[in-house]
Amino acid sequence: MALNGSPICIRALFVIALLGAAPTTLLAQPTVEARPAEEWAQKLPARGYYVEFRVAQIGLYGHSYAMYGTSGGRRNYSDLHPVGGYAVMALGHVLPVPANTEWDPDVLKLPVAARYRLKLDEAQYRRLLAAVRSLKANKEPYWNAVSNNCNHFIGTLAQAVGLRVPGQFQVSYTFVPALRALNESERVTTAKSHLKSQRAAARS
Repeated sequence: MALNGSPICIRALFVIALLGAAPTTLLAQPTVEARPAEEWAQKLPARGYYVEFRVAQIGLYGHSYAMYGTSGGRRNYSDLHPVGGYAVMALGHVLPVPANTEWDPDVLKLPVAARYRLKLDEAQYRRLLAAVRSLKANKEPYWNAVSNNCNHFIGTLAQAVGLRVPGQFQVSYTFVPALRALNESERVTTAKSHLKSQRAAARS
C-alpha cells in the first residue's frame, strides 16, 4: 500500500523523525547512486533462480523489499507495510498496528538506492517461496517500527536462503548494504580458508 506514491512504512518513519522521536541511527542517507527500479532488472542471472533485496529511494529512510523469480520468467515482489493514516503510523512506533503484505506496484516507480542480488539453487528457491507463502498466510499481519518493520520482512526471506541478517532496527538505506557486507565478507573468509586448507593439503 502506498500513500501519494510513498510506502506507508517509510512515511511513518518520516513522521516520527519530524517529531524528534527517531534515534540518530535512523538519519543515515543513501550512499549508493540510485537508479530506476527496472534498470536493475536488466542485470539478472543468465539462468536459474535468483533473489534481490532492494532499497527503494524515498525520504530519509528508504523502503526494503524483495524481488525474486527465475531468469526469463515473471518477476515477483514482496514487502510489508502498515495500513492506515498518519495517526496509525505514528502509533506503530509504540504498539503493533495492522499491516499488509499485498504488493503495491507503485513502489517500482521509486529509484533503487541499493540492492543485494543472489543466484539461488533449487532448494534455496523452494525455501524462499515457502517463507513468502508463510508470511502472506498470516491473516492478521502487524507492523511495528521496532519489532516488525519492512527490514524484518525481507530479513526472514534472507534467512530462508541461508543468509546471516544484521540488526533490523535501522533504515533501509543501511540495512540492505549491511546484509550484503555481512554475507559477502563471510564468503570471502570462507573461500580464503578453503584455499589455505587446499594449499596445506597439497604440501603434505
